[in-house]
Amino acid sequence: MKNYKLIIKKKSVKNISIRITSFDEVVLTLPFFVSKSKGLEFLSQKESWIQKHLKNFPKSYELKEGAEFLYLGEKYTIKFHHDRDKKVFFQDGFLYVYHDRSQQVLDLFLKKQARDIFVKLIQKWEKVLDKSIKRVSIKKMKTRWGSCNTQKAYINLNLNLIHKSIDVIDYVILHEMAHLTHPNHSKEFHGYVAKFMADWKDREKLLKSNF
Repeated sequence: MKNYKLIIKKKSVKNISIRITSFDEVVLTLPFFVSKSKGLEFLSQKESWIQKHLKNFPKSYELKEGAEFLYLGEKYTIKFHHDRDKKVFFQDGFLYVYHDRSQQVLDLFLKKQARDIFVKLIQKWEKVLDKSIKRVSIKKMKTRWGSCNTQKAYINLNLNLIHKSIDVIDYVILHEMAHLTHPNHSKEFHGYVAKFMADWKDREKLLKSNF
């Protein structure tokens, strides 16, 4: 049995395409003239590629008592509490979340923490690289950990990076900001990243590892 939900679509396109939309969902798009059986045959040939790319997506967390939660690369167990003043806090390996509207409470906490942490790292690299970022956008993204508009100097970062360690977040930010100097993934680009972060390959492997 496959470890993902398969969605098959028929469209007015010329070629078969496969799109990974989340850690457990794959979309197979077929031209009208291609049968479902042919599409599934094509899918089976790409299974290793699919499994590899599924690992690039963080798993969704369950907001329930006793569920595991990753924050900055560390594992915590979720517990609900009733102290209106504290809302969200960490203690002795537990992540305590105020019980009322807990999802909203936790989401607001994660967004604030992500912005504070990401912006500080961006400011650090602005000084090192002598580059300036004009706008920072932090949101959940299905297909990327980050992106950079090199013409406008805008940087977009995936909110789910908050589950990764600081070292990994730092690498993603350097990677995106390096595009201000090298807008592609050329040999020069990777050499530029290595100049400032010798272990970038190790950090990239951690980024791609599943939770």
